[in-house]
Amino acid sequence: MTEAAKDKIDLSAIGEDIAALKRDFAGLLEHTKRSASAAGSGAAQQLGGEAERLYRTAVEEGQRQIAAVGRQVEEQPLRSALIAFAVGFIAGRLLSR
Repeated sequence: MTEAAKDKIDLSAIGEDIAALKRDFAGLLEHTKRSASAAGSGAAQQLGGEAERLYRTAVEEGQRQIAAVGRQVEEQPLRSALIAFAVGFIAGRLLSR
């Protein structure tokens, strides 16, 4: 076999190896995309569930605080009115500046 024929065979083998590497790399990229997508989807669901839980907790705490303030106003209406007036007066003075 001549040198030219050996070089042709070597180049052909290198070309086939490069084509195989391209296929393998494309498969690896596809697998990575699928894995990242699945992980992102799982993380998004987990964050969504956590956000929903925090929202429910905040709403429940807000309702408890509203009920507590309502009871305080019913038990001590004069004191509550004076506090509301003082807070409104101070806020009005601060906002007028």
